[in-house]
Amino acid sequence: MNNQTWLVAKNIYRNRIKGVGFWALVISPFLLSAIYLVIGLLISSGMNQTPQMAVVANPALAQVLKADQNIKADISNEPTLSQAEHQLSAGKIDGFLTEENGKYTLVTDSRSGVKFDQTSFQSALTQVNISNTAARLSLSAEDVKSLLSPAHLTIKTQTKSGQTTGGDARTGANIAIGSIASILIFALMMMYVGIIGQEIGNEKSSRIMETLLAATSSNVQYYGKIIGVILLLATQIGIYIAGFAAAYPFIRNLDQIKAISEMLTGITVGFGVYLVLMSLVGILGYLILASIVASLVNEQAQVQQATQPIAFLAMVGYIGGIAGATVPGNLILRVLSFIPFVSPTLMTSRFAIQYSTPAEAWIAFLLQLLATLAIAKAGEKIYARNVLSYSDEKIFGQLIKSITGRDLKNKKIKEQVTDKKKNIWRKNSPLRLVIALLIILAVLLYRFILK
Repeated sequence: MNNQTWLVAKNIYRNRIKGVGFWALVISPFLLSAIYLVIGLLISSGMNQTPQMAVVANPALAQVLKADQNIKADISNEPTLSQAEHQLSAGKIDGFLTEENGKYTLVTDSRSGVKFDQTSFQSALTQVNISNTAARLSLSAEDVKSLLSPAHLTIKTQTKSGQTTGGDARTGANIAIGSIASILIFALMMMYVGIIGQEIGNEKSSRIMETLLAATSSNVQYYGKIIGVILLLATQIGIYIAGFAAAYPFIRNLDQIKAISEMLTGITVGFGVYLVLMSLVGILGYLILASIVASLVNEQAQVQQATQPIAFLAMVGYIGGIAGATVPGNLILRVLSFIPFVSPTLMTSRFAIQYSTPAEAWIAFLLQLLATLAIAKAGEKIYARNVLSYSDEKIFGQLIKSITGRDLKNKKIKEQVTDKKKNIWRKNSPLRLVIALLIILAVLLYRFILK
């Protein structure tokens, strides 16, 4: 990378890093996360309040429920149903429990914001019924324990990579990882495709590109802009990593963070490396495509129209990545996962759920890398040919002509026709000279002699 390319990259980076738009782009996920955490804390604070419950005319049951550690409630005993109803209406308790012939009823007040954990209460009451039944049948505690002990079952899933994972919970976690990876890659692609399109569109609409290319080559501008946007992407990811590392000591005990940590335990080092490399190469490929189509626009307003086909192409991989996480065995999705510019999201999703082997994943990565290099090389000529061109023709038509080289052929044909005309003119130059002299002599004779 020469100095001029680096200067263009630094100029793009500095202009964007100083702008409000980039920081709004960076901070928006933090704001959304903060709002999500605040809402979660508010909900959990309401759920963590200890409910007050009265057991009606059953002191023994009240003592059993008090001794159960799984029940998160303050248990009391009320001698009569009318007193319990009065206490509930006055707001002194959140609910009361009645028992009749082994059937239980829990009555709560709709005005109370405190909720009872139905599962824990039902489990405790089931144990009470079992104990009563065992006592009636003269069963010992060991007999009851033996009867109630669950069967030991271990679920394992054999994957193509030869690894085994545990059951539906791990499968669900892998599906979530694949879907999240597809969403993140797609979001970053669309963000930075828009940025590089705006940069080139601004320069073409302001007609500053002629001045820039007078001092540098088109390749310097082409690669400098791509490198500058890649630096912005690296800065954004670095901010996210640093922000999460700084916040982790304060949020690591949250239930959401624990759930994410458990989900990420299935990710291997190999998949992590693959995810980073495939994401970078995929985003680089889309930036190159955006640079090519943005060079065809005449003004800033056409940038969104020009980049729409790129968005549709990315959408194929995005939708395929989401679908591939749930129906990975589909033959069409399997074929699409090897196609460049679709594979960054789709193959990543399939590899995350371990439905594609590491060999298949790296083959898709190499195909994407080769396609990116080929598009970058071909894009040099297309960018140089169109960055100073302002045409009223449709962008798609211009792109097809640039790829097929039809404009160059037409120009060559016109030049050849012009050269032929010039050659004919040159070949007949003596005859033309004689004719001109005769005309001049005729004019002089008429003017000075015949007149």
